[in-house]
Amino acid sequence: MTTLKLVLAGIAAIGSAAIALVVLNGRGETPATPVADTPRQSRKSPTLYCEFYNVVGRSPKVGFTFAISDHDSRPVFAQANQFEMDGTRTEFGREAPRPVWTFDDAQVPATLTSPDGAIVINLYAYDRTKSGEAWFEAGLRSVQYLNLDGKCRQGAA
Repeated sequence: MTTLKLVLAGIAAIGSAAIALVVLNGRGETPATPVADTPRQSRKSPTLYCEFYNVVGRSPKVGFTFAISDHDSRPVFAQANQFEMDGTRTEFGREAPRPVWTFDDAQVPATLTSPDGAIVINLYAYDRTKSGEAWFEAGLRSVQYLNLDGKCRQGAA
């Protein structure tokens, strides 16, 4: 009787695994094959993520994500998200165009300024040709958030 139970348990396990594979692979449908002559490949634009810390510097108070595109060889920073310490997240670009921040690298440090001028992000040692895991220093200047230290990282295209 024990052997029969083991065989039935094995069959049940194999059946469960098969069902799970079917569900995870799109309910048994074969995946669509890409068309070779697709005229436009989707290219993801680089991003800049900045987070700024509360006074003790242990947890982020506010964070910003920007999509970066080039316009006449100048970078354009469109705000994609804003994260608050209380867990709220504002996503831009669904119902209205993303707010475009002004980038100024003619001064040191380079700055990003919100469309209404209420928030300025200082980007220390920012090099837009570099991306990856390296964080660099940043500073937030704002009446709402006060002056906060933070860091930014640019993601790859």
